[in-house]
Amino acid sequence: MKTPAITTRSLLVFFLGRQLAAGSSAPHIIPALEGAIQQAQPVEYIASGDFWSQFTHAIDVKEGDVGPVQAAAAEGNATIILEAYAVWCGFCQRLAPFFDGAAKHFNDVGGLVLAKVNCADPSNGDLCGDLGLTGYPSSYYGAPDEFGDIRSNPPAELNELRSMSSAEEMISFLSKRFSIDGPTTEPVSPDDDAPPNGINETDAPLFTIGVDAYLSDIEKSTSESLVQALVSTSLIAKDGAREAFYDWQTWLADSHPSEKCRKGSQDILDDLDNLWPVDNSPGIVRSNLMKKNQCLTDYTGVEYKGCAAGVNPSGYTCGLWQTFHSMSVSPTTLLTGAQMFQYLEQFITYFFTCTICQEHFLGLMDKANQSAVSTQDGFIIWLWEAHNEANARLREEEINDGTFNVDRPKGLFPSPELCPKCLDDLYFEEHGSVLSFLEVFYGQDLVSGAEVSVKVLRGEDDSSSSRPRFGRALATSILVVASLYAT
Repeated sequence: MKTPAITTRSLLVFFLGRQLAAGSSAPHIIPALEGAIQQAQPVEYIASGDFWSQFTHAIDVKEGDVGPVQAAAAEGNATIILEAYAVWCGFCQRLAPFFDGAAKHFNDVGGLVLAKVNCADPSNGDLCGDLGLTGYPSSYYGAPDEFGDIRSNPPAELNELRSMSSAEEMISFLSKRFSIDGPTTEPVSPDDDAPPNGINETDAPLFTIGVDAYLSDIEKSTSESLVQALVSTSLIAKDGAREAFYDWQTWLADSHPSEKCRKGSQDILDDLDNLWPVDNSPGIVRSNLMKKNQCLTDYTGVEYKGCAAGVNPSGYTCGLWQTFHSMSVSPTTLLTGAQMFQYLEQFITYFFTCTICQEHFLGLMDKANQSAVSTQDGFIIWLWEAHNEANARLREEEINDGTFNVDRPKGLFPSPELCPKCLDDLYFEEHGSVLSFLEVFYGQDLVSGAEVSVKVLRGEDDSSSSRPRFGRALATSILVVASLYAT
């Protein structure tokens, strides 16, 4: 029996109830940064290069060169532990302080040389491809000479590190696994740039900030999606990978808001028999496809805009979510909601490489009512509900970990400040206003923020509506329900 899907309404009531139960007299419905559109700032969620540069026996791999790692390990007769991660991967960000702390520890104690390589950096592409990884983060271990010919003989994997919940636990595990003597439970503070911020349930806003969806963000993440699909031959060697790739390109060619991305996808589809012959080796297929630009243009040097606001470290995943939403509301699509759902599931299964993120996403899809997503409108609403459920989970994790990002809070979307009538929809258990909002926000209002569209969203030109806008009576009703729920 499937677990029932969680609705945005139930999440709102739950969080309001939690805040009331925690003693908040005025729940934080609106974020501190109401509708803010901010400039991109440096990301410090994963320890900076300055932190790793202080070590002699813990290496941040650059340009795909593992030579310095091998040299450091050979000098101390140590075993290498190499973590392959992507800076945009949320789960990697969560584990980063643990690996950083372990790196600091073994740099001092010896016996192990911890190294990391950012596979989202194109300069590390060959190394990450040779490792044959299928998801982030992936860890590998071995003697220095076992990292000499990675393409032909990849080192052994050590993915137990994914389950660690602290630097101390990781240090203890590695010390026992590789028989390293020395202290194993000393306190570790690897990254002073990102201390726990002390935000708790009563302080954290319920809704995220209203940042415009930029077409350039969607184009950049779509372009990166092809690079991520080709991060290693292991991904495209899976049974069914070619069919999943075809479905993803079909959805892009049909529904993407960017003409460049639609054209790029159609070009790939038209030449797919040459690019990905059924009987060719994964290495040749990867080489063929790496010569293509998904959206015709090289977006490597393009910076994220809206997806970088609020010091957001996950520009790629933010842009990818916006890509899904914008394609779901395509006014010219020839696809049904059921087809969109299927193509999305194929993409996540085969080509979304954040391991735990993938697991959670597929879990959301498994709970979906197939009849409810059979139409385009049904799929639009399901995707919105799923995104809010994902954000709610991340909100709880960040609060518990002390890493809640107050500049880009994880929360429900849209806020009443962006769409007052959407909150009415939650109260009346309807979706008409939410559907209209999503169609405009991810469709005709994409990037431009046209004044007339904002008026529609705010209900300023819809005086004929008999339903109340967000106000004290409605807020009171929801708070009463929330207080009963909390008890």
